[in-house]
Amino acid sequence: MRAIVTIVACLCTLTACSRQQQTAAPATPAMAAAKPTQTIAPIASSAAAPVVQPNLLSFANGTIMPDHFEGERVTAPILMIDGSPVQNWVGDGKPQSFVFELPQSATIRTLEFDDDTGGMGGVDSGIRELTVEVSDSSASTGYREIFTGSLEKGVNGQRFNVAKPLPGRWLRANFKSNHGGEWFSLAEIRAFGDAPPPQLATTIGGAYTSVWGSYNVVQHGTQISGCFQPSGQSSQPGTFSGGIEGNVGKILYVETDADGAPSKPTPALLVFSRDGGRMFFAVVNAYGNGLDEFRDVPRTQPVAAACKGNTADVDTSLAGALDKDGRVTVYGINFDFNSAQIRPESDGVLTQMVDMLKAKPELAIRIEGHTDDIGGDAFNQALSDKRANAVKARLMSAGIADDRLQAVGKGAVAPIASNATDIGRAQNRRVELVKQ
Repeated sequence: MRAIVTIVACLCTLTACSRQQQTAAPATPAMAAAKPTQTIAPIASSAAAPVVQPNLLSFANGTIMPDHFEGERVTAPILMIDGSPVQNWVGDGKPQSFVFELPQSATIRTLEFDDDTGGMGGVDSGIRELTVEVSDSSASTGYREIFTGSLEKGVNGQRFNVAKPLPGRWLRANFKSNHGGEWFSLAEIRAFGDAPPPQLATTIGGAYTSVWGSYNVVQHGTQISGCFQPSGQSSQPGTFSGGIEGNVGKILYVETDADGAPSKPTPALLVFSRDGGRMFFAVVNAYGNGLDEFRDVPRTQPVAAACKGNTADVDTSLAGALDKDGRVTVYGINFDFNSAQIRPESDGVLTQMVDMLKAKPELAIRIEGHTDDIGGDAFNQALSDKRANAVKARLMSAGIADDRLQAVGKGAVAPIASNATDIGRAQNRRVELVKQ
């Protein structure tokens, strides 16, 4: 199942990185002044900001491109929102615009840009003058400008406050000029502000088909599972299981060979459009600093086809994984942002855990809470501990004895993916069960 987009990351020292939950940073000095009609200035280095802010434009937070992408891999606009400044978008050396669709309407108060495009395209190709607009009407109409200004060449982390924030679900970035290079290029664009908690997408099941084959997705509340049936340009079948938060599915993907032998599980993201018409499949590369696989796949059937061949009999249940490996990653237990409060949509997964424990009265488990690395070691340790204990409390409230349950916070010390990208960090925020 090797992918439609394989992007070669430049081998360089990573000097800055995007964060799905962005730690406040001093503003880059010496920004160009904004136009007189729109007063926007870089944030002062001494400005107080929340320790952690969600990046509303992150692909790992559910932002997608409403226009289907076809073209060379380095021209994929997802590279501007993938959370990796090492891989930058490169396009034709002329003014152009890109639209990004947030999972729901938000009010953007701060914009941030990474303009170090030395890896691909050259630093002189970095965007110089640009405007940003938002719309709450549609992807093509109703836009109102919230930013106009210039970026400093080769500098990451350039932050600007929006003087007059406006609500919008679609953001359009209009690139006017560059720093003199042959191409137009940008590493990352981020947005911070106010957004409601993500609403669970409930109509994502079905078959998503491309020239590579079909992804058959089954949804039960916050749980998703299914298989990939290859055809055409792919020959590797696979299965996957995981959970969904908002419109973002976090899965473990397992390929099977001709003899039915499974590979090591690979963390991946499935991001679904809110209208249910498309799915985006993404995997981080072996270096951990950018995308290795990316597919934009349309939904072709509202009901998933049955898995066939080597993928048909793979056991993706909690009990099956615990019996086989002694440990299972549990996605689909969703918490409020920066909190140990379990959201009601998680009840289905918790009920499955209760049923498993009641069916196996001899089974004792350790509940591990895991975080990404944003926020500091002490904060992540405390948060993961509270989340593990919140899950334990829910199981005990359903009649599972205390002596069968151990809750442990692991913080960020046991990642299953690199914390260098938004996508990897999303996969690292999880609960695991370990057989005692």
